Amino acid sequence: MLHLQKQLLSVRGSVSPILLSLHRALRSTAAAGDAASRGQFSAEDYLVNTCGLTPEQAVKAAKYISHWKSPSKADAVLAFLAGPDFVLSKADISHVLASDPRVLNCSVDKTLKPRLDSFRAHGLSTAQIRRLLRFSCCTFRTANIHESLGFWIPFLGSTEELLRQVTRSAYMLKSNIERVIKPNIALLREFGLSDHDIAKMCVANTRLLTCNQETLKAILARADKLGVPRQSLMFKQAVSTSMALHADTMASKLKFLGKTFGWSEDEVAKVVRINPVFPRYSMERLRRVSKFLMTVAGLDSKYILSRPVILTYSLERRLVPRYYVMKVLEEKGLIRPISFYTMLPIRDEMFRLRYIQPHKDVLPGLDGAYTAACKGELPEARYEGC
Repeated sequence: MLHLQKQLLSVRGSVSPILLSLHRALRSTAAAGDAASRGQFSAEDYLVNTCGLTPEQAVKAAKYISHWKSPSKADAVLAFLAGPDFVLSKADISHVLASDPRVLNCSVDKTLKPRLDSFRAHGLSTAQIRRLLRFSCCTFRTANIHESLGFWIPFLGSTEELLRQVTRSAYMLKSNIERVIKPNIALLREFGLSDHDIAKMCVANTRLLTCNQETLKAILARADKLGVPRQSLMFKQAVSTSMALHADTMASKLKFLGKTFGWSEDEVAKVVRINPVFPRYSMERLRRVSKFLMTVAGLDSKYILSRPVILTYSLERRLVPRYYVMKVLEEKGLIRPISFYTMLPIRDEMFRLRYIQPHKDVLPGLDGAYTAACKGELPEARYEGC
């Protein structure tokens, strides 16, 4: 084997990637064999055979425990995770260790048990702690976890909301409360946002509070540029839009809005001030809605500009089905021609009561057709190219 390794090394400059991979595999195999023959600890073997990791996962994780002379500390960690405090299955333990193998370096008495006590002190049940570990197992190694839980649970409103947020952003519990989170809250307050507003926005995206302050300042500056007054209820949406879109993406979306609807820059700015959510819509959605409204429904850009809320309605569940009902009723002479927009804001129950029920004897199938159209199941309610 050593002879073959030397041959491979001698031609390394011209050798193929496959042969280089073979060389690395042979070297790894030889090292493992030498370690086994000397009775030394093999990190990769332990991770695969005892912890249940795949060979690929073990290769990545081995560097964190390769300095061990024996697995005694890891054995204690595994026993603790599988014991009565957690009752983690082998699959769960494998998931935790693949996500954060450094847990195996923790002391059960000095680190893991105190963290467990912190979880329980903040009201987390065993089942909730297991969920937390699956999505943010690094919390076991977070020194300030007690402080983090003490802040986030009341701020978000409940333990369940905390767990929901952790599944989306495992990093949030590692963010420093005093140096990162609280200064960001203070900055948001300067922009007129209340603690209630901040909490609601944080539920939608915890990055609002966990990002560094320079990033947050840039987000708030972009929100200001949208022209929405800070005291307006829509300023929260302006901040959320600025957080969701980078500056270049924002600029391209605004340009696309103007090109799609034939609006000037000032007209686009007016629409965005009214509802700063519009830039978050995908270009495909805007394209399809504009084509339907202007080509099928026959609305011009000035009409849409004066009623931009029309762009917020779902094409499939609101615009197409109600346009279908309006055209049928007009063609049958059951209603006089009306503005399409007047049919849109009404909630579904009232729409049926006002426009469908009065004509059920003349058009008995209209209610079923409208229901099918709302589900996208009525061919006549589909418009080619939209």
